[in-house]
Amino acid sequence: MIKEQEKRLFEHWQTERGYPSFIADGVFDEKLWTAEPLKLTFVLKEANWRNGNVDLCKWVLDNTPWKTWNNIARWTKGMLEGGDYPAYLSMEERNRLLSRVSFLNLKKTGGGSRTDSRELRTYAHADAPYIREQLLLYRPDVIVCCGKWSVADSLEKEVLQRPDLPGPFLPVQDWEDWDGAPCCYTRFPGKERLTPVISFRHPEKRYSGHAQWRAWYAQIKAVREMLLPPDR
Repeated sequence: MIKEQEKRLFEHWQTERGYPSFIADGVFDEKLWTAEPLKLTFVLKEANWRNGNVDLCKWVLDNTPWKTWNNIARWTKGMLEGGDYPAYLSMEERNRLLSRVSFLNLKKTGGGSRTDSRELRTYAHADAPYIREQLLLYRPDVIVCCGKWSVADSLEKEVLQRPDLPGPFLPVQDWEDWDGAPCCYTRFPGKERLTPVISFRHPEKRYSGHAQWRAWYAQIKAVREMLLPPDR
């Protein structure tokens, strides 16, 4: 059902906004997502893609890993499973981990390897009703913003803190620091608990390698310990 809802939303989104191309994202595997007790959504800037329409979920699972998706798979493991840092990830293991989460790009038209922060905010502001509708499909337990303040700030100010938009208001409250990862909270309709929105690293940060990725993995595991009871 979620994939069907995504498809209808994306078709409407592209038509209403008049985008000549559209980079679809979302839930990788509906069955595994539905079964996952902790619903985890990653929010990114834009896809490095200029080749027309694409289902990025399918493309990522079918193609050779990028550093971006290897690191998101590592963070998924750190958040959902814990354990030692996985320096090597086979494509099968990477896909097993990614299939348990959802992701969305704030800018759906694609772009290059570098993102203009002002342009990102412009797109997030204009597309906020659709981004909110996509988030409401998932109602995640945890949101991880990939790109430090540029993504978290755009999500908070241009999408969540928008009382002018129709539908349920998604307030943001109480910024705090979780082991070096700034975090605020929002509340989705029908959920008893607040959803933390974590401002985290960009998974394809330049000039980074395993030493840096290992430190980020430890950081995401620390976030898991703050979120989950000891017996998880």
